[in-house]
Amino acid sequence: MAESQESGRVDRRNRTEHPARADVEETTDRPLLRAGAVLGVGLGGLVDVLVFHLVLQTHHLISGWVPPTTPEALRLNLVADGLFSLLMVAIMAVGFWMLWKTVDRPDVPWSAGTYAGAVVVGMALFNIYDGTVDHYLLEMHHVTQGLQPDVFDLLWLVGSGVLLVAGLLVIRAERREDGTPPERL
Repeated sequence: MAESQESGRVDRRNRTEHPARADVEETTDRPLLRAGAVLGVGLGGLVDVLVFHLVLQTHHLISGWVPPTTPEALRLNLVADGLFSLLMVAIMAVGFWMLWKTVDRPDVPWSAGTYAGAVVVGMALFNIYDGTVDHYLLEMHHVTQGLQPDVFDLLWLVGSGVLLVAGLLVIRAERREDGTPPERL
């Protein structure tokens, strides 16, 4: 490990001297990335419920298991949607709590772009999970019940992959050329 003669600071990543960064030994954006990703998972699930379950009404959480063809079955589907929404809000609260615990850490540089990219990655991860596990493995529901679900489910996964790449590109754009997070100002 290289040690600066002026500050005694060691950079364990690059093994180079950084006397200007003597106040913080190393920076990491991992806590910021984790907080954003957790919030994004909850947000992705909540947007799914609001848009597809409630507004467009293309499916409900358990409509593959309990088709909403009777008032009782529809009520059960709506209760499942509501409970799922509460779970997604709780996951978002955990993400906000993680962000709150991260804000004052001197080793974590704040970057709105990094955080936003992580939120997008979290949303994409939720959608990929939903598309593979809920749509294909468990068949809890499909994007559109009864309208060639395999085509729309595949499009769901492709769109989720695009969302994932977009989030990763935003995070990458916020990093320095060597791939490390920016210094804390």
